[in-house]
Amino acid sequence: MPPGSRFRVGNDVREWKEGQAWAFDDTIEHEARNDSGLDRTILIFDVWKPELTAEERDLVAALFKAVDGYGAGGAAWGV
Repeated sequence: MPPGSRFRVGNDVREWKEGQAWAFDDTIEHEARNDSGLDRTILIFDVWKPELTAEERDLVAALFKAVDGYGAGGAAWGV
C-alpha cells in the first residue's frame, strides 16, 4: 500500500500494511484516506452479522436491492 494510506473506524486509526487483512464493523463511523497520490486497490467482502435474525437479514437485503435499483437510474422502480 502507498505510504499515507490509512483507515479509521471510530477512534481507531490504522495504517495500511501490505499483505495484512482485517475486518471491521461498518455500522461504526469509518473513513478511508489515501494521501499518497498513488492508486490503491482494496478487496471488500460483505458478511452478515451473526446477531441478525432471518427476518432482519431479509429487511437489509430488501434495502440494498432498493438502493441498487435507485443507483441504476430507477430501473427497479419502473421509472
